[in-house]
Amino acid sequence: MQLKNHIILGIYSDSAAQALEMAVIETDGLDIQKIHQTAIRPYPHELLEQLHTYVTNKKWDQNLFNTLNHDMTQFFIQESLELIQQIQAQNIQIDLVGLSGHPALHDPQQKLHLNFGDATQIANALKKPVVHHFMKEDINAGGTGSPLLATFWATLCQKMEKPLAIVGLGGVTHMVAIGNVGEIIGFDVGASLALLDNWVYQHTGQELDFNGILAAKGKVDERVLKKLLSFPYLTQKPPKSVRRADFFPMLEQVAGLSTEDGAATLTAFTAQSIVQTQQFLPIKPLQWIFIGGGTYNATLMLQLAQALPNTTTAQKVLPYTQALNAMGFAFITARYLMGLPISLPTTTGVKEPFAGGELTNPE
Repeated sequence: MQLKNHIILGIYSDSAAQALEMAVIETDGLDIQKIHQTAIRPYPHELLEQLHTYVTNKKWDQNLFNTLNHDMTQFFIQESLELIQQIQAQNIQIDLVGLSGHPALHDPQQKLHLNFGDATQIANALKKPVVHHFMKEDINAGGTGSPLLATFWATLCQKMEKPLAIVGLGGVTHMVAIGNVGEIIGFDVGASLALLDNWVYQHTGQELDFNGILAAKGKVDERVLKKLLSFPYLTQKPPKSVRRADFFPMLEQVAGLSTEDGAATLTAFTAQSIVQTQQFLPIKPLQWIFIGGGTYNATLMLQLAQALPNTTTAQKVLPYTQALNAMGFAFITARYLMGLPISLPTTTGVKEPFAGGELTNPE
């Protein structure tokens, strides 16, 4: 099949819900020809409160899911239409949309995955075809559903010295390691910042530990930290993907600590869980590149720098730095169209390279 350039709008929402990312790129699924526009939009406070209620609800609530799915979808549409208008003013026409949605339920063992973000409504409102359900299709093919952007990171880092590791510091921590001759390993490290953010929200009403200030004021409880690091998932060999619900009971281990000490202990847990992943990497990375909201947590980044060689952030070394995950979903949308693999046996555990996704056309 002859490769063709497409102009694609990628829409991405991290599980930490810190912001909605959007990116319009031109790509054939092998290379990125041009970045036309990027945008990051914070979530309205009302939506964040709804999300917090949903995440902390211990029982499935269909009405809550439906309400939040509607509100999230409308937010995606509103922000996307604004970006499309800006792009069209530059005489650029978007061909289609790549939608990650916002994770609502992820259980690869039960072959379940739900996102907030109705692809049919988005396709009709934007009048563009939408490629979506990347995780769901990967799980149906026998994979874990995550991480999905390994081919994107390999493309972005193709001229860099290897081996290297790229770690996404979001609600769930994703890792992709790239070897000297193109080997790619990927897996979910754990539900890390989701725990810290939840702790901070419960005790302060803030959405996150801004700049790691709370953790810096606290003291790590080594006894509790040891218990957290003994969580079975952390020693499970990849491929593996996080069920966030499995991790939230870990907050009970921190329950007796002060706000600051709890933040310090959970921050240390996030850092050490990443350090421990080296046991799964056949070649130790020469460089660790961190992306995502967690890179703005100075306390976390200091701990990572002290424990790992040559730590840096995407802003310092990658050719593109803003809305990277949205770019990634636009990129794998092009790969889906071209029949190029998105998932690999060494990333999500599919039996063979897999170009998964689902296409929804506007009515």
